[in-house]
Amino acid sequence: MLGALMIGPLGTGFSQSINDYYDREIDAINDPSRPIPAGLVSLAGARMNWIILGAGSFLISLLFGNPLITTLAVLGIIISVIYSVPPIKLKKNYWLGPPAVGIGYVSISWIAGHLIFAPVTWQSVTVACFNGGLTAGLLLLNDIKSVEGDRQHGLQSLAVAIGVQKTLIVAYGVINGFEALLMVLAILWGSYWVAAFILFALVAPIYSQVKLYQEPNHKNFMRYLIASNPFVALIQLVSAFLVGGYFG
Repeated sequence: MLGALMIGPLGTGFSQSINDYYDREIDAINDPSRPIPAGLVSLAGARMNWIILGAGSFLISLLFGNPLITTLAVLGIIISVIYSVPPIKLKKNYWLGPPAVGIGYVSISWIAGHLIFAPVTWQSVTVACFNGGLTAGLLLLNDIKSVEGDRQHGLQSLAVAIGVQKTLIVAYGVINGFEALLMVLAILWGSYWVAAFILFALVAPIYSQVKLYQEPNHKNFMRYLIASNPFVALIQLVSAFLVGGYFG
């Protein structure tokens, strides 16, 4: 429970909160209903929010008595800061931003969660990296809905650099590619039920992928998310059981 609190509401909450703070001008264009542009949260209140969340994540990491868990928590906080805060702001570059989110949101969280229960194995690190790559692909996809604000404020997202439809092709390739790698791992490790599930997760959203590519509008974007996101979450859950040896 403490690990879930450290990684989720506090760690991920910190990254979201600090990103909202430093993206408030972009959000005023892309999504003016968000708390800061809408005036629901003051700048002082927003600053206090991410300070408390980051400090809370760090302090809870100390309770485990494992220096590696604390190191991972601190690394996650650092990645969140350099992703959102100028002058580095990894979010400005599509080569750096999505991998940073994949590592910070998923890979680090995965390894920290494993360390709470047992020493980390190379199998677990491999699956953590593949799931982080899958998340990076989702972030590339997410950038298509904020292309206008990104362009006006000089954020070099992939959608700004090469256009929405080409970005969709890249995002689909990254998402499906990492899902396929997880499926191959499941086959190599003799977990055929896991492999069959991941194959189904690959095939099920294809129709919505094609529709979004043909008509990249908000309706089709939401349709694709509804069709794919549950499978992404289940793939991460199933691949955790795969690492634990629960599926043979």
